[in-house]
Amino acid sequence: MDAAIQIHSLSKTFGNGRKALQKIDLSIAPSEMVALIGASGSGKSTLLRHMAGLITGDSSGAGSIVIHGRVVQSNGKISSNIRSVRSGVGFVFQQFNLVGRLPVITNVLAGTLHKVPMWRSLIRWFTPEEKAKGMEALRRVGIAECPGQRASTLSGGQQQRAAIARAMVQGAKVVLADEPIASLDRG
Repeated sequence: MDAAIQIHSLSKTFGNGRKALQKIDLSIAPSEMVALIGASGSGKSTLLRHMAGLITGDSSGAGSIVIHGRVVQSNGKISSNIRSVRSGVGFVFQQFNLVGRLPVITNVLAGTLHKVPMWRSLIRWFTPEEKAKGMEALRRVGIAECPGQRASTLSGGQQQRAAIARAMVQGAKVVLADEPIASLDRG
């Protein structure tokens, strides 16, 4: 069985010479759930950002990341088709990355933007089916009561739930989550 995520010899050195990752090798099978545990500053978020193709590894090494058979990066260069690869990778950020002035449902439906025509994304027009998926995701994370509320007015836990709902509607094959439950309450 092919790995869902395959990382080979990935290293990352920051401009100040600090090594965040050193020759990381990792293979994660489809449907496998993995938790990265380590001290603050040990490179967990850095590794996740590499896996999403948001930052590159050292160009001097032979590091590579492949997700579901598609190259994310290799030898310190992001794949030329990274946008297509990212459409299959959901990311729940530690800082939520919601647009505060937009309604919660619009933030959630941003997870579908890779599937909709540009003109629809510009005017924020979503089909009834897309809206229904967004509402179902909000129901599943326990905040179905606030789809029209501005994201900036939500509590930290509610914002985290909205970010999780956004990843759910994306329909990604791989979900990366950076401290996904750190802000959640018991609700």
